[in-house]
Amino acid sequence: MTDFARGLFGDTGITLDGVTPTMTNFVLDAATDAAEWVFQMPEAATITTILFRYGLRTGTPPTFKASLQGVNNTTGAPNGTILGGGSPASVTFTPPADATWDGTIRAVTLDNSIALTRGQLVAIVIAYDSGTIDGTNNSSYTTHITQLGPVHVRPYAIQNNAGSRAHQSEKAVFGLRSASKTYGFPLKAYTTTLFDDADTPDEYAMRFNFDAGYGSTFTVAGGRLSWRVGAAALTSTLTLYDGTTALQTVTIDHSELTTSQNTERLCSFYFDEVTLSTLNFGSEYRLSLFLNSGGATGQDDALDTLEFETAGDLTCLPYGTQCYLSTRTDAGAWTDVPTRRPVMGLYLGDWTAGGAAQPVGQALATYL
Repeated sequence: MTDFARGLFGDTGITLDGVTPTMTNFVLDAATDAAEWVFQMPEAATITTILFRYGLRTGTPPTFKASLQGVNNTTGAPNGTILGGGSPASVTFTPPADATWDGTIRAVTLDNSIALTRGQLVAIVIAYDSGTIDGTNNSSYTTHITQLGPVHVRPYAIQNNAGSRAHQSEKAVFGLRSASKTYGFPLKAYTTTLFDDADTPDEYAMRFNFDAGYGSTFTVAGGRLSWRVGAAALTSTLTLYDGTTALQTVTIDHSELTTSQNTERLCSFYFDEVTLSTLNFGSEYRLSLFLNSGGATGQDDALDTLEFETAGDLTCLPYGTQCYLSTRTDAGAWTDVPTRRPVMGLYLGDWTAGGAAQPVGQALATYL
C-alpha cells in the first residue's frame, strides 16, 4: 500500500463561511439585456444542450435565444459571434406564462450541436429574441449563487444590463451537456436538512463507489463535511458502513467544536481505530452522520447537500455519479437519492494500485 497522506477524495470543492447561500436572479426586461456565463472546457466534447436555472416569470414572457459564443480576450465578455458559423449553436425558447418553470433547471437542445476543444473559452448567452418584453412581460435567470465558496476568477457570470456588464465573482450557475456528461454547475438548489434521532429519516450519508480502475484497495482515515452543528450538550456519530455493517465510528462531542449552534462550518474528523478497514475500489460504502440524542426543535444537526435536476448532472462534480446522498430511519435499509450530493469528502489513508487505467485526473479535478 502507498500512504495517500490523507488526501481528500470525493469532495465537491465547496467551502462555506456560516452564511446561507442564496440564488441570485437577473431580470431580462429589455431587448438589450442578457444573462451571460464564461468558462473553459476541461476536455473535448460535442455539446448538444444548454442548461440554465430559470428564476421567475412575469406576465407573458417573450421568446429568448440561448447560444454559445466566443469570448473577447480583452474584455472577458461574449464577443457576439455565435459558434458554428452556418450551423449556429443556438436555440430559441419561450417560457410559459405561468410559474411551472420558476426555480427549476431547464434544458434546451441546440438546433446544431457543436464540437468544443479542450481548453476552449466559451460563453453561454441568453438574450431576447422576439415578442413583447418590458417591465410586466419578462423573465429572470439565476446567474450565480452567493456565499458558496471559494470565489472564482473563472468561470464567472455576467449580468448584462443594456450593454453595461457587471461581472460576478460568486459561483456561476450554468451548464452544458454532451451525450455522456454535464459541464459547469447547473445547481437546482442548495439544501440544509435539519434532523435528529426522532425524525424520518434520522441518518444521512454519502454513498460512494469509486471506480475499480482507480486501484485495488484503500482505507478511509476520516472525513470532512459541511455541518450545521446541533446543541452543544449533544454528540454526533460519524460512521463508515459496508451496507448496514459499521466498519469504523467516531463520536464527536459538540461542546468540543469551535462553532456556534445552527451555523454551517466545514468540520474535519478522523477515526480513532488502531487499524483501518480495508475497502475495495468498485464496492459500495457509506459515510454517515447521526445525532445521538435530541428530538427538540433547535437542537438538530444538519447536513448540506447540492441538488440537481437529474442524476446525470452530478457528472459536473468531481467523482460524478460515484457519490450521492443516502438516508435511512431507525437503522433500517438505505434509501439512495442520486440527484443530491452531500457536501462531504473522505480523507484516504492508504491506496493500493492496480486495475486498468482510468481518467483519475478528471475525477480529482475541481468542477468548473
